[in-house]
Amino acid sequence: MIKNKLKDLTNFLTGFIIILIIMIFSYFSFIKIDLTEDKRFTLHESTIELMETLDDVVEFKIYLENEHLPADLTRVRNSILETLEELSDISDGYVEYEFIDLYNTIEDPKTREQSILNLKRRQGLEIVPIPFRKENGELDRVYVPLGAEAFYKGRSIPVPFIRQAKGNKTNTYEKAIEELEFEITNAIRKLKQDSMKTIAFLQGHGELGRFDVEDFSKSLYEYYQTGPAYIKNKEGKEQLNALNGIDLLIIAKPVQPFTQKEQYIIDQFIMNGGKVLMMLEGAQGAELDSMQTQGIVFAAPLETGLDAMLHKYGVRLNKHIVEDLQCSKIPIQTTASGSGGRFQLYSWIYNPVLKSKNNHIINKNLDPVKVEFCSSFDTTSIEDIKFTTLYQTSGNNRYKKLPSRISFRETANEKIISDNFKKGSKPVALLLEGEFGSYFKNRIAPEFTANKKIKFKDVSGKNKMIVIADGDIGKNWFSQRQEMIPLGTDQYSNVFYDNKKFLVNCANYLLGDEELISVRSKKIKMRLLDSKMVKEKKGFITILNTALPIGIILLISFVFIIFRKVRFSK
Repeated sequence: MIKNKLKDLTNFLTGFIIILIIMIFSYFSFIKIDLTEDKRFTLHESTIELMETLDDVVEFKIYLENEHLPADLTRVRNSILETLEELSDISDGYVEYEFIDLYNTIEDPKTREQSILNLKRRQGLEIVPIPFRKENGELDRVYVPLGAEAFYKGRSIPVPFIRQAKGNKTNTYEKAIEELEFEITNAIRKLKQDSMKTIAFLQGHGELGRFDVEDFSKSLYEYYQTGPAYIKNKEGKEQLNALNGIDLLIIAKPVQPFTQKEQYIIDQFIMNGGKVLMMLEGAQGAELDSMQTQGIVFAAPLETGLDAMLHKYGVRLNKHIVEDLQCSKIPIQTTASGSGGRFQLYSWIYNPVLKSKNNHIINKNLDPVKVEFCSSFDTTSIEDIKFTTLYQTSGNNRYKKLPSRISFRETANEKIISDNFKKGSKPVALLLEGEFGSYFKNRIAPEFTANKKIKFKDVSGKNKMIVIADGDIGKNWFSQRQEMIPLGTDQYSNVFYDNKKFLVNCANYLLGDEELISVRSKKIKMRLLDSKMVKEKKGFITILNTALPIGIILLISFVFIIFRKVRFSK
């Protein structure tokens, strides 16, 4: 008997010591294992590296806080808390945060209202009204900013956790949770940044204007200095130093030819390490807004002079228009205007929807992009240049030769025979990396050689560029009220395409900011409950969630009792 008691005491002490060791170990060390498929609880390597560089406190004031937050916003709020907690741990406390409920913190209604309006007007944070019922039953609402402010060494910037809160709330909040880590780390990067790289949109050749690329430019402005660039001065003379100080030159849909001297300036910009993003058209005259007013357009080959430069790098811009069965829909009028102008949605084969090849950091985890009257590329092997196809036609496509007529009525009445759309896929977006040879090598004009200011370079060092066979991929549209429609939004179907994220990724990659892409491209799969199923089986689910845990505990207790009886009966 005494022997058994001593044995029990020894077992108890052994177990107690093991538990004590585990508790001590867990107090001084923290181990987290992320078992989720999408690694939603694992910070990106670049984020960890950024936290290790902090030499002063970064303070976040989060305004997404209120007792009346709905479930979706509460989930976003809790995700923010979890992310900041982890960042604070790995930064040794250099990340501090505070959740502020403006509604209950500021008692004076006018002061509170003004504070909230300032966050919207000055900081650009979205404000969402949240209805609730008072204790007396009256319906009221509270306005909550969907973001925060970040402070570092006397500087501050807004942190928008949720953008464009209108529309599908589930998708909006899912996207917000996906991009939390990016938004927070991006704010820290901006606060730490002493100087910004420069991106310029080339003008002077009929390129997309300021308002056409407003959304794209606005997105780039979060990371870089942006503005226009002109090769010619007001007198129409080419300026050899026009592109000096520019890190990335964006050439978006030029429709007028470049002079030889302009080509030379761009060529030498590339030879000296300048990065270029070209969005080019293979056809002129093919414009959807022109078709909407006229019903018909005549498309012809477009020659700008940039095509010949690309050929030097092994890229040929094909002079045709892609017709692809994988496309978006547009409304086409099916009755005469006098009878009410009835419209019907038709698959518009001239607006291909391109799926990401997911083969590069630029297009990783991106949704499809939409292009309009795009062309395609052919490539020729060039020594020291590597080609990566980022987007291509579906394969269920054909190519319309130019010149050609395009009509709404003809397209709507055409009987689609899939066998006629088997012309094979071709690249639409290409990344070129390597050493580029000058287009003017062995053919430089005497006027350039005679100019002592020009220091000709016939080959670049390691460089990279991106070419896209569509100029409208970066164009945002405007509503009838002249409100800007976000880039990538299909105004007819409300489907959102990843045009903006793709183009911003292009800029980030060309400028060597891959870490921004890595964090931005993080995807989280939201396992949302089937609301219909929950409603139908509410009773069963309630019983399951209450009875099952109790049943498991009772079962374990029963097994333990039986085990003790069997053991001590011997």
